[in-house]
Amino acid sequence: MFFRLMYHVVLPIYVVFVIFSSTTLNKSQNHFLMILLGIIFIISIFWERIYPRYFIYIAAIEIISLLLFHLTTQLNWCFSIYIILLSKFLFQIRGVLKGIFLGFVLIAFYTLIRISYTPVDAYSVLAVGSDFLTSLAVVLIIQYIIETERAKNLLKEEKKREELRYQEEKMKLLGEMAGGLAHEIRNPLTIIQGFIKHSKEHNYNIKPWYDLILSEVSRMNKLTVEFLQFSKPNVSLYQTFSMHECLKRVIVLTDSKARSSGHQIIYADYNPDLFLPMDFDKMVQVFVNLINNAIQSMVENGDITIRLLKDENKAVVEISDKGVGIEDTNLEKIFSPFYTTKSDGTGLGLSICQKIIQDHGGTIKVTSIPNQGTKFTICFPLKNEYHETHAVK
Repeated sequence: MFFRLMYHVVLPIYVVFVIFSSTTLNKSQNHFLMILLGIIFIISIFWERIYPRYFIYIAAIEIISLLLFHLTTQLNWCFSIYIILLSKFLFQIRGVLKGIFLGFVLIAFYTLIRISYTPVDAYSVLAVGSDFLTSLAVVLIIQYIIETERAKNLLKEEKKREELRYQEEKMKLLGEMAGGLAHEIRNPLTIIQGFIKHSKEHNYNIKPWYDLILSEVSRMNKLTVEFLQFSKPNVSLYQTFSMHECLKRVIVLTDSKARSSGHQIIYADYNPDLFLPMDFDKMVQVFVNLINNAIQSMVENGDITIRLLKDENKAVVEISDKGVGIEDTNLEKIFSPFYTTKSDGTGLGLSICQKIIQDHGGTIKVTSIPNQGTKFTICFPLKNEYHETHAVK
């Protein structure tokens, strides 16, 4: 805005002032030609804005018309017009050396024309040196302004890119949350659907299952609230529960679906004395996911085996199946969000399971042999070790 005001308002006014001064002082030998050249120069300034594609040609007209205008005015005051024109060109030309060269060329033209109407003496020679130094100062100042503006624009662009990246990450996160919510709600819905379908087929009274169904509905509601709030797990809210009781609850929830698919869940070995701090519902969510995956992986009727063991100061849960297995190339990807080999899968189930297990200070590993089966091994630190580990953090 400032430079536009200088070029399109101040510069034309200054040209008119020089014309008026030259006429008043009777310096010009041809007033008509002087006015005509002044008008051409002013018009060319506005042409550059209207036709930026023809910058080089218009710039040539500006320089030629200024030189002739200076020649007809016979006034040193045209020096200011040269400097303003130089500053305008400097915003189009990149590079200090190019700017200095252009400044010296314009001042050289100005000096040659000035010699035509002023005597050559010591004052004139020193004035030439002053003019060249002025042009050098203008070039450096304009280049400083250009570099400063460029740095500002780069910062603005970087800020915009950061904002875009932030928005992209935010949308990706929201997508994961929405996909995860849908995925996790599907499990209790499947359980409820299985009970109702089974009861309808056999005309059972579902009253004994009221508490179970209501519990699963409550778990869906809790999942929804947690995903919407997007809060980090609060370890201080964990309570100590028996892992054996947790697995028994998981078996009750998944046994109906396993049987309807022709499979059997076998709780082979267990240690009832393994207690650890946990979010009970989230832990149920993990094992329900793993067992549902096992059910879906088995084409033929087979067993899903669950073991609960103690290994030193750790509780170890093993869930193995006789399904199609996982190829070696896919084993490293199965915990990645959105990676799935199922046509209707979200690819979030195992990544959410891994996150919940890690939040409880545990680890999850998988071994698999194609066409023979898969085994997930989940390890949790027992109560004392768990507290010691998190106290260090």
